[in-house]
Amino acid sequence: MPGPVFVEGETVDLRTIEREDAEFLRELFHHPRVRGYAGPDAPDSGEAYESDLLDRMEGADAVELLVCDGDEPVGDVSLAPIDDRRDWANLGYAVHPDYQGEGYATEAARLVVDHGFAALGLHRISATIHADNEASKRVVEKLGFTHEGTKRDDDFVDGEYVDREVYAVLSGEWEG
Repeated sequence: MPGPVFVEGETVDLRTIEREDAEFLRELFHHPRVRGYAGPDAPDSGEAYESDLLDRMEGADAVELLVCDGDEPVGDVSLAPIDDRRDWANLGYAVHPDYQGEGYATEAARLVVDHGFAALGLHRISATIHADNEASKRVVEKLGFTHEGTKRDDDFVDGEYVDREVYAVLSGEWEG
C-alpha cells in the first residue's frame, strides 16, 4: 500500500514510497516499454532493487514519489539530483504502460515542479528526454518547458547510442 499523500492533485496524488512499493517500481522501470527510456538495460534482482530504492529514499538530494490514482500506484515522479548550490534539479517521470495516455504524467510532473519551486525554492528544473520519446516531450512542452538543445549520442540503449533532448523551466517562467 502506498504511503501517505505528500502532494494532492485533481486526479493523482503523489505519495511517499514505502518498502512495499519496491516491486511495483521494479516492474515499472524494467518494463520493456519503459526500460529504454528510464531504467537500466539489465534488471536488478528484487533484493538489489529494493536496497537501491531505499538508499535513494534516504538521500537528501532527491524527491522521489509514487504517482497514485487513489490507492492504485500508476507511476513515479522525481526531482533528482537536487543541487542546492545552484538551486537546480532534474525532473523525471514514468507511468506504467497499463496507465499511459491518461494524463497521469502531465499532472504528476506539474505537481512535483510546483513543489520544487514553491517548497524547495529551486530556480531551475530541467528534463532530459530521449529524442524518440514523443509522449515525454509533449508532457514538458504542455507544462511550458523550453527546448534548450540536443545532446548527441548522450545515452547507450540496447546496443545503440541515442540523442537526448534538454528542456528546462525557470522559477520566474513557471505558471503552474
